[in-house]
Amino acid sequence: MLDQKDKVILKILQDNARTSNAEIARHMNMTASAIYERVKKLEKSGIVKRYETRLDPGVMGLDLLAFVLISLYDLTKMKETGKALSRLDKIQEIHYIAGKGSMLAKVRASGTADLEKLLDNINLIDNVKMTESTIVLTSEKETSKLYVE
Repeated sequence: MLDQKDKVILKILQDNARTSNAEIARHMNMTASAIYERVKKLEKSGIVKRYETRLDPGVMGLDLLAFVLISLYDLTKMKETGKALSRLDKIQEIHYIAGKGSMLAKVRASGTADLEKLLDNINLIDNVKMTESTIVLTSEKETSKLYVE
């Protein structure tokens, strides 16, 4: 169970994963070694899964963001299809969904021609029946942060 100190640590790390234990300790009036032990405990328990650098998609030449609804022929092969889709580099997220379609993918591409190539590759995967794409014009908010009370 998370206590209030763990929650503060998680908030700080979500804002900047490179924040040092010493800096967190100063903020919380604790020792750096105590923070180190708490962070290790959070990592070991799986609450902190990994640290990653978030790149600016525009600077990387990936200006087009789209969500692709993917319908399948055989729902019993959904996980197998998901693994095949996961191998496509420009797919950032894959979700198994209820409702229209079977899967939803978040993709980044350099433009519409690049998206078209990606969709061709998606449609070549066995069990993919069809795709339906929604292109994002602008984004108000995009984050991987989770709400921590």
